[in-house]
Amino acid sequence: MKKLIIILVIITLPTFYGFTTLPVSDVYICVSKTASKYHYSQNCKGLSRCTHTVSKVSLTDAKSKGYSLCGWED
Repeated sequence: MKKLIIILVIITLPTFYGFTTLPVSDVYICVSKTASKYHYSQNCKGLSRCTHTVSKVSLTDAKSKGYSLCGWED
């Protein structure tokens, strides 16, 4: 039983801190002339400042458009 609890804690703990174990293929961007960051989470603090359209795009597409990772998620 103790082993099961330890395994569950190890598996779920990174999720509480915002870490993901799966590769990220889609990200969120603010579509505006001045936006320059992409975000893993639609609820990112940096993305909450967007007053324009938020769009879900592939990570490759975001990087090719010149977006870089948001400092809140770095």
